[in-house]
Amino acid sequence: MVEVGSRAGGTLFSDCKVVEKGKEEEHLRKMMEDMASNVDPDIVEVISDVMKAMMDPTRIRIVAMAKARGKVYGCEVEAAFGLNEPMASYHLRFLAKAKVLARKRERKMTAYVPGGGIGWAIAEKVLETVKGKI
Repeated sequence: MVEVGSRAGGTLFSDCKVVEKGKEEEHLRKMMEDMASNVDPDIVEVISDVMKAMMDPTRIRIVAMAKARGKVYGCEVEAAFGLNEPMASYHLRFLAKAKVLARKRERKMTAYVPGGGIGWAIAEKVLETVKGKI
């Protein structure tokens, strides 16, 4: 958290001129409470990781494929999107790290399935929001 009087982005909080002098601490506390009422501060990093994962068109398509089919394999991603094995693996690992997809071992292959947690829930909401709009 930024302390009153410290520099965040080069500007002193008190230089902001939206708060009376001497009430900066109270204003900062209220701002942080307002932020916390909209998003749990403990999951901000998770949300950020998921949004980074969903910033790539190929990964969005992979997530859409996993949603439609229930699982996806690396070789399918390679064939569907014309990717080489390292690039397909990169995208799948990125999605797994963000907890959008989860790895599921199936004999000698690895399937990627919907993650089931907050990562998948956010990604699924993104797909629902843009469905039919792009």
